[in-house]
Amino acid sequence: MIMAVQLAQRPSVLFCQNVPQEPVLTSLQTENSNLNTSKPFLSSLLNSTPFATLFNPVAIDSVKTTERKRSSTTDLLLDNSNSDVSVTSATTNGNNNDAAISDSIGSLGLKMLNSLKFKTKSFMDLPSLWSSSDFSKDNTYSSTALPSSPMLHSGTANSSPINSVPTSPTSSRKLSNLRQSSTSCVEESDENGQELSLKYLTYPLLKIAVENFKNSLKETEANVEVKVMTDQDTDNPSLFVDRDKLNDSTFLINTLRSTFSSSEALNNSFMYPSKDSDKFDHTSNPFGIDIQAVRDSYDLILELSSHETVLMTFVNAQEILLAKLQLNLKRLQYGDPKMLRQLIILLENPLLQDKSYQESLLKKLCIVIGGLKSKSRAVLKSWLTAYDQDGLGRIVKIFQQYFDDHYYAGPNSDEALIASVKVLSLLYHANEASKPKLLKINCFYSDSLCRKLNFKDEYKIWKRTQQPPKTGHIPRSHSMPNINGFPEFSYFNFPFLFDPVAKTRILHIDAMTQMSLEFEDAFVHQALVIHAHKFLQDSASVATIEQELERKTNPYLLLEVRRSKLVDDVLDQITRKQADLKKPLKVKFVGEEGQDAGGVQKEFFQNLIGYLMSPTYGMFVYDEDTRFVWINGASLESERQYELIGTVLGLALYNGVILGINFPMIVYKKLLDEEIDLEDLKQGFPVLGRGLQQLLDWDDGDVADVFFRSFEISYDVYGHVKTFPLVANGSDIPVTNENRKKFVKLYINHFVNESTKRQFSAFRRGFHKVCGGPALKMCRPEELELLICGTTTTNMDFKLLEEATKYEEFSPDDKLIVGFWKIVHEDFDLEMKKKLLNFVTSSDRVPLKGLGNLTFKIQKNGGDTDRLPTSAVKK
Repeated sequence: MIMAVQLAQRPSVLFCQNVPQEPVLTSLQTENSNLNTSKPFLSSLLNSTPFATLFNPVAIDSVKTTERKRSSTTDLLLDNSNSDVSVTSATTNGNNNDAAISDSIGSLGLKMLNSLKFKTKSFMDLPSLWSSSDFSKDNTYSSTALPSSPMLHSGTANSSPINSVPTSPTSSRKLSNLRQSSTSCVEESDENGQELSLKYLTYPLLKIAVENFKNSLKETEANVEVKVMTDQDTDNPSLFVDRDKLNDSTFLINTLRSTFSSSEALNNSFMYPSKDSDKFDHTSNPFGIDIQAVRDSYDLILELSSHETVLMTFVNAQEILLAKLQLNLKRLQYGDPKMLRQLIILLENPLLQDKSYQESLLKKLCIVIGGLKSKSRAVLKSWLTAYDQDGLGRIVKIFQQYFDDHYYAGPNSDEALIASVKVLSLLYHANEASKPKLLKINCFYSDSLCRKLNFKDEYKIWKRTQQPPKTGHIPRSHSMPNINGFPEFSYFNFPFLFDPVAKTRILHIDAMTQMSLEFEDAFVHQALVIHAHKFLQDSASVATIEQELERKTNPYLLLEVRRSKLVDDVLDQITRKQADLKKPLKVKFVGEEGQDAGGVQKEFFQNLIGYLMSPTYGMFVYDEDTRFVWINGASLESERQYELIGTVLGLALYNGVILGINFPMIVYKKLLDEEIDLEDLKQGFPVLGRGLQQLLDWDDGDVADVFFRSFEISYDVYGHVKTFPLVANGSDIPVTNENRKKFVKLYINHFVNESTKRQFSAFRRGFHKVCGGPALKMCRPEELELLICGTTTTNMDFKLLEEATKYEEFSPDDKLIVGFWKIVHEDFDLEMKKKLLNFVTSSDRVPLKGLGNLTFKIQKNGGDTDRLPTSAVKK
């Protein structure tokens, strides 16, 4: 307070304030005849910067009226290392004239200033106190009007938000050290006290600034020829500036500092120019930014990365901006969506790929984007949907790398790590919304998470997040611990991070958890059997009750079936044992000896699925061209039969058995309740799909005159062509250019959904009876196919199977074993290897975890040498 009183008594102003000014290219430094006129004490005190900023906030303006003493590039390099970079960096010649300062403010004020601590690279300095806030309520970002000039002059800094009080050059030099120590918001000035920097960036102007900076480094004569901008450099005449002012080695430094530390400047940079030079074009890109210009500009800047001054100024400016965004995150969330443009520009920074900038830049960017609410996330998602494939892929790799580098298997995760997951979630959903998808799903898999995560512990946490919070509790952030019923953060809520192998583990943990509950219930019931017998010995219904008790006490789902009546027996027993479907499966063929160690199970599924899906059975149809199996919508079989197939499919998945079936992707999408589009139809029924696509693409006249189609669909039903209207009186409505999209949509819906509604509903019901639940929803259609059918590959590495093989009454060095593997590795082609795999696993598909995860045992088959080999592989 004493310091403020002393400062208020002086006619000169000692604090910097960004005061809105009109951008002009004339000198702002003038002599004021009233410079030494005294002012009332309270007027001077309340009009000084600290009080004016607190009581009368001003809106941000693109003009920064600041002053700095000119210095060489060498001085910049030396001084920047000690400057306060929490606000616009300042550089002076370092003239520490204590006497001059003492003359201006008095000894007591000088002592207090010397005691102040200003942290280098501080991110806790409140920008709203030391500079005009970028998120003033009165501030709006024009989406059309260009600033009158991209150049700004900075002369003497005016502290008073009401009256400008220019100071003389002598006074400015005396106070240079004070300004640097207090606010560091002054900028470079020339001999006339004028400083040049851009208030927004374009690629042509930046290119000239970079070239002139390079020339200044090579300067050997007093005057260097400076490149000037011509009409060919830009289509926007408003970008022309005073060419003579560009021959300044500090111009580039000032421009990087002022642009990349300001939200407003960055939001107005790299915009698409329109034919009207005063307006920006937003039609070329949904967010109006010329992404290629942004990338080219970053390349120009980083060409100078060997110059520490340039790189440090550039990085520090972005650190300042990110610090401001963190402090003003709510205003960013609820402000004008155009304020999010700066995030797109920041995401393109190549330095984010450098691990040395993960803490200073990438971590803070994670927190900013991860902290956005749904409205802002929706805007960013729509913008990223329009991204190019390489650009989106590069951004995904950046955040994926950050997550992999910082993930650790522990009870708690830090804020930035969770924020990086949320950013990846935003990128994933943007990719899903793009048509066609820009990236494959495997681009989002996290190898580090799949390897290090404790799946059993995470499953428990995930199950707790599925439970609703207790009454009266407000859910916290996902990153908070589960105390008093608050939900926790679980990686399982972001399934795109997990590959199919990891999702198999999740499904199996879910299955085993449910099985263990059934298993425990069985033993509880078994404990009651002894007591029950005491009361049932004389009862007439003892036989019936004992059968029920036996079923309850059996820890397995035991299916005893006859080969000759396989379908009937399975249908009967599954119908009677609905409550046991989540128990581990055991299969026994009546009249045959042998324990089910896995091989009997696989044989059971292979025989049953093969019979039910045979075209001769009539429940499914087979396409010779695609080799796909599809549900027969004209089948007269009962819904129980289709429900049985769905249940069997679910049991196979539940018990980890790979099936050799070939459904089109449409089946898996429908099992997961996803919508079907034309691309899905092309994959499953290519001829039909191409025909409908041709109808949509036809541009040689009206399709009504060429295709002669109406709103109805016809297909063969047991040798007879039947026609079904797609709408009421569909036969009377021709398909034209105007309604063909509607026709294609209705056609697909009828073919895929309506024509098979009865059969598929029963099929889906049986499948979900066994596998339905949150764990299944984590899978994508293509991943569900892999879980059920395994992988098709042209490179079967049987050496992995050999390494995993165990022997009984044999050893790996026995002549017979060595010969066996030699034949497999050297003589078997791909088809023979598939047949061997099918023999030992009942499927020629490779399990998701690979052949090395099969428990393959070779043992002697008795003493007889004339017996054929038998197989029993347990997964």
